[in-house]
Amino acid sequence: MADTTQNVNVDSTIATLQGGLTSIPPEAAVSTIEAWQQQLHGTAIAETLGQLKLALTGGGSGVSGVRQLLVDLSSQAETAAGSATGSDASKLQQLAKSLSDVSNSIS
Repeated sequence: MADTTQNVNVDSTIATLQGGLTSIPPEAAVSTIEAWQQQLHGTAIAETLGQLKLALTGGGSGVSGVRQLLVDLSSQAETAAGSATGSDASKLQQLAKSLSDVSNSIS
């Protein structure tokens, strides 16, 4: 996560998530997911993001499925934070919390 582009994406993603789930237009969510998938290609997180993209574009398992995928992504970000250092670890922890908060806001 030391790459500046990735850090910008983490900051942007955190800010977007903190704005609330309903503030994210579906097209923007899909675009963000695709950008993350490209950066994280070949990882478990990229696979989970693919499942989330599918769920958001109508091919998934509904609201409860989206909620669970966000929980999974939060857990994966928390795990990644455990192996990161410095500001990268802090940013990943913030991202994990934001994902968790958004998942909890889904009823």
